Amino acid sequence: MKQTWKQWKKKRLFFLLFIIGTIFFALGCLYIAILGKESKEIIATSLKNFFDYIQSDHLNYSKALTSSLINNVFANFLIWVIGISIIGIPIVIGLFAFKSFMLGFSYVSIIYYYGIPGIFIGAIYIFPHIINLFITFLLVYYSIRFSIMLFNYLFRKKEGNHRSIVKRYIRILIFSMLILVLSSVIEVYLLPVLFRVFSMK
Repeated sequence: MKQTWKQWKKKRLFFLLFIIGTIFFALGCLYIAILGKESKEIIATSLKNFFDYIQSDHLNYSKALTSSLINNVFANFLIWVIGISIIGIPIVIGLFAFKSFMLGFSYVSIIYYYGIPGIFIGAIYIFPHIINLFITFLLVYYSIRFSIMLFNYLFRKKEGNHRSIVKRYIRILIFSMLILVLSSVIEVYLLPVLFRVFSMK
């Protein structure tokens, strides 16, 4: 019984973050239903312009890759840095919830605009963003654990293998950055090709 409780204590943060992500993804999916007609038209126009640009021959790949890398790497590096502080837990959870919400909203917006084909089109579009969300989940999970470790060490004087924890935290950052670079490459170079193959015009 004690062993089961210890395992649950270790995993409860994981399940809590998963529940938060699922709830906010669902809220993002439902949000478009409460928008007014004018807002929906703005979204439809923005999507049309975006996909038209993606499928055009005028896409600046190097600029798009730089922009994607800055957005993906900076946001997640910020989560990692905030994890070093003890007061950063609400911030990283908020960032994760916002990303989950926007992923759900983006997917359903594409379905709203394109109809049934939008299910497949949206799946193509959000694929690299799902990778990004997974990395965000990973960083938030370990940043919270790192913050808790710091709190216990500084204020509750708990001893532990802190050097090992710090090394693991750094390895998590390196792994995350590598995956985010791969995700940006997929987003910039592979997605336009897929959109052209499955032409949406």
